[in-house]
Amino acid sequence: MLEKIKIYFKKIRRAKRIKKIEKRKPPYLKKDFGVELNYKLWVTKGARFSASERNKILNDLSSKTVGYLSAYLIIINLVNIYNIPYINQLSENELGFWTTTLSILILIYSQFENAKNYSIKGEKFHQCSLEISVLYNDLRMVKTSAFNTKEQEEKSISEISGKYDIILKQHENHADIDSKIFKTHKPEYFNLSLLDVWRIKLEKYLRVPFKYHLMIYGPVLLFIIYQLKEIYIC
Repeated sequence: MLEKIKIYFKKIRRAKRIKKIEKRKPPYLKKDFGVELNYKLWVTKGARFSASERNKILNDLSSKTVGYLSAYLIIINLVNIYNIPYINQLSENELGFWTTTLSILILIYSQFENAKNYSIKGEKFHQCSLEISVLYNDLRMVKTSAFNTKEQEEKSISEISGKYDIILKQHENHADIDSKIFKTHKPEYFNLSLLDVWRIKLEKYLRVPFKYHLMIYGPVLLFIIYQLKEIYIC
């Protein structure tokens, strides 16, 4: 009798675990393969568009950073040539140090950034998203057509799935942040709170433009701090 009670409660616990697992399953996995494929195409298409936008931003900021750093290199030398009121001139040692530092920084930075090919990557991600968009539209037509038999629908879905796999193999995968950014455009669907959206946007800022803003505005802040130090401390 005791053994039967144990088995009974064991079955109840097992049923509860299965129910919890089912609840955690994404909605698209609870339906047929066509719905699952539709979801994958939609999300991947959006993530690749986000990746394209991210790489275009990186390319733009990369070019601007080289321009700003080159300008700072010239300006730092002009400060010592012209006697500008209220601006303390750098000593010869300081001028030599900052000129050399910026020159090396620009040289190394330019080599690293050029090797990353942000512009080409952006175009490829955009092309990939357009290709997936075509498949997404084809799948929508298959799913909504009233003239397809069940066999025809399954065959069409299988063909679209095969084409989708080929596209994925031909293109570089997007970054995790690209999927997150796409989801912020549909926060209600992905159950994202306002805090989640802002957290993702902060993560994007830290991973994309932050280092460039640091290099663009950092030298200006250092120069201002130096000038204030010379005025109020020395």
